[in-house]
Amino acid sequence: MIQSPLLSTLSLVAASAALFFWLTPTRAAPYAFITNQGDDSVSIIDTAEDRVVKTLKVGKKPAGVAVSGDGRTVLVTNSAGKDVTLVDGKNLKVLGSIPVGEGPLGVAVDSQGKRGYVADWYEHYVSVLDIPTRRMIAKIPVGKSPSGLVVSRDDTRVYVANRDSDSVFLIDTKTLKVIAAQTVGQHPFGIALDETRGRLYTANVISNDVSVLEAATLNPIKTLAVGDRPYAIALADDGRRVIVTNQYDDTVSVIDAERLEVIDTLDVGEYPEGIAAHPDGRRVYVANWFSNSVSVLDAVKLRLLATIPTGDGSRAFGHFISP
Repeated sequence: MIQSPLLSTLSLVAASAALFFWLTPTRAAPYAFITNQGDDSVSIIDTAEDRVVKTLKVGKKPAGVAVSGDGRTVLVTNSAGKDVTLVDGKNLKVLGSIPVGEGPLGVAVDSQGKRGYVADWYEHYVSVLDIPTRRMIAKIPVGKSPSGLVVSRDDTRVYVANRDSDSVFLIDTKTLKVIAAQTVGQHPFGIALDETRGRLYTANVISNDVSVLEAATLNPIKTLAVGDRPYAIALADDGRRVIVTNQYDDTVSVIDAERLEVIDTLDVGEYPEGIAAHPDGRRVYVANWFSNSVSVLDAVKLRLLATIPTGDGSRAFGHFISP
């Protein structure tokens, strides 16, 4: 049977439309949102190609960043701007800003992008944000110089590391009150929550170690020595690998979560800070502040896969990769 020219043309149009559909941003691989403190911007990496596909201007001296569980909402803390920038995580555009306080640093967002939590470094509280209305609805007093934040999967708990109090607090999101506290190593900064194993990890900058706590009670489990000036933590390979950035060593320490032992140390860029795992569980992205780059690691084979140029002073402190 001979196909008519009209049918051939229609088939070509349909194929082109299908190709366009698959290449639109909504079909793209997860994005990594990298804050660049030196040029007041966010570099957006398409993790399918491991390259920057867009750069957004945000507020003054951005540092912290968090993506909601549905990937639609991104919050960026502007450490010198006293506000957070709200970014559309699907359409990759700035939506506006929300005033928060004197020293916004760590940030976390719930699963639906409805509520945000911001650690105020100078005023020692956690701001609670209602994201749809773009306003602060509460301030929760915590320890001195709060930094890292993480929200539980069911949105009922928030953990915060208090750097200058050498402690971690657990907040109930219904009452917005602190319900547990625990002393850890010196100057805890980044934290990570492993809900499968019921653990919380804290990177302790001055004591050069990681505290392992019971997530439900904050009771101590173990302390592990890592590199020089550990800063942030990510979980990869279904939580079997705990990876910690060491600022002064230009490395990451790799912890085996089953044995709770450091099993390897990998070189990355200069002065690594933020770290996050890809949804595939295997790739890990590390923001290198002094190298203006992101290192991509294989958490299973424990090797460097790629280095991606970004902006000036890449920090990306928080959960910066969309689901």
